Amino acid sequence: MYNLTVEASYPTPYASSSFLPLILLSMIGQKHTPDTTTEIKDVYDYVIVGGGSAGSVVASRLAEKHCVTVLLLEAGKPPPKVTDIPTAARSFIQSDIDWNYSTAPQEHTGAGLINRSVAWPSGKLLVAQVYAEVLRYFKKLETNTNQDFVNNGYHGVNGPITASNPEYDSELKAAVFDYARNKGIRIGDINGPQATGLYDMQASTRNGQRCSAAKAYLVPSENKTNLDIVAGAFVKKIIIENRMAKGVVFDFEGATREVRAYKEIILSAGTTNTAQLLMLSGIGPRAELEKHKIPVIADLPVGKNLQDHWATILSFELAGNIKPFAEKQVDESQIKNYIDNKKGVLTSPQGVNLLAFLNRNEPIATGNYPDHQLYFWEGATDPPEHQLRIKPEYFEAIFGPYKEKPFYFCLSQILHPKGRGEVTLRSADAYDPPVIDPKYFSDPDDLDVVVEGMKKCKEIGESEELKKIGSKIFTTVYPGCEDSVNDDDSYFRCIARSIVITLNHQVGTAKMGNPRDPATVVDPKLRVKTIRHLRVVDASVMPHIPGGNTNIPTMMVAEKGSDIIKEDIRCEGDNDLHSFFTE
Repeated sequence: MYNLTVEASYPTPYASSSFLPLILLSMIGQKHTPDTTTEIKDVYDYVIVGGGSAGSVVASRLAEKHCVTVLLLEAGKPPPKVTDIPTAARSFIQSDIDWNYSTAPQEHTGAGLINRSVAWPSGKLLVAQVYAEVLRYFKKLETNTNQDFVNNGYHGVNGPITASNPEYDSELKAAVFDYARNKGIRIGDINGPQATGLYDMQASTRNGQRCSAAKAYLVPSENKTNLDIVAGAFVKKIIIENRMAKGVVFDFEGATREVRAYKEIILSAGTTNTAQLLMLSGIGPRAELEKHKIPVIADLPVGKNLQDHWATILSFELAGNIKPFAEKQVDESQIKNYIDNKKGVLTSPQGVNLLAFLNRNEPIATGNYPDHQLYFWEGATDPPEHQLRIKPEYFEAIFGPYKEKPFYFCLSQILHPKGRGEVTLRSADAYDPPVIDPKYFSDPDDLDVVVEGMKKCKEIGESEELKKIGSKIFTTVYPGCEDSVNDDDSYFRCIARSIVITLNHQVGTAKMGNPRDPATVVDPKLRVKTIRHLRVVDASVMPHIPGGNTNIPTMMVAEKGSDIIKEDIRCEGDNDLHSFFTE
């Protein structure tokens, strides 16, 4: 059973609800996190750093080889069971399962943000266009429950991750669908033959509960005797001897420990933390390492090439007879529907109703290369007030009059940014958060794309179909933008320069590619250049950001990376297991 006190300590809408015990009891059939151990051996064949989307996959897949031993080290702790409720996902930002990072001050945006710094949530817990070469890995990892989607040949039906359409249809979703039908905009699957249109959104959910990588991959593997999963292990450095990765140094239960790897160290700590750990270990740009007096082992462009999907916000009020989303979340009938049937508003991923993948040069979304993505997101004032680093005076000016009213956000997100950011070190102390500078809007074309998306938000939000549910753009004005409020292009540019949010799709800081290319960090087999027995398997290796959400592509990288690693595992007649220690 679950510790009710712990579950209620997280600021979900259900923390003080008398229904919380029943909600938890109704979800008990899906174990969401694996059993962990505190018994750590001195040596394993493979040591994996990071138990997120990539690390969970790699640990599970390598443990399928019975003749090797695998250790998975995760800095965070097993998350509470309430993380399984899709609609509550944002409740854990700035909690003890969030790294709680924020960016460096932004030059081209951030006027409405505290210190011009963008909130950069990053989970600390066990938790695109499809090319022929990797399609089989997408299909391998997926069980898609929508037969119409499966029929197009781009989806799997026997994989660990369940993809399903949320069992929740809102007034907003119905109205936007009506708009699309009347305008001739395609509605359906954008992860198939066509990549543009209105997406009848799916999420990684299984019977109304979140289906994380930990649930899908680690829970079924938790009883394997050759896999140890350790939570609360903070890795500080890779041990490198004679340009060979031999182990890691980590803090665990109040002590500093070392563990060695016979075969490989595999970094799956994510785009931000993998870059930091490489640099702390002496692998990174020479000038950056010397600045912090870290001995240079490999002069590689770690931390460069940072790419992200970020968005601006337009907000629209709704008719007064529609319940605000915050009320829907705690509505007794909705809670009971979830407890009894796993249906209703609680199955909605954070309140996001649907997505549109569009191209600014195509008014009717028929092509195959969208450049921006719109989120139609039932709104509540808690995220902008407490989670997005919005200045209090900006929050009151923009959202204050709408605190008790129903409204929705339309987010305009860029899909293929031209600007590039970087991750650098704050110091040589592993506990100091890295300096994250995404350099949002450093390329002027990125601003053009986002503004065109905002114009589409307004077009949809003011359409006859949306007016039927009372959709009307907020009459409040962004501070500092008063002079441009009557010119959409100028006003939307001012908004974009005031407030942006990240959608947490960061990639690229350990770029994969031709080893001869000085811009790459890992080769096509994900091996860190010039360092033996060290690989990176996570989103940081992606040379270019996918044109869609990155969680599933990250798992695809991990599936393919696992197969690459397993090519060198021979369970019968493998007599050279310990040989490299004597090289």
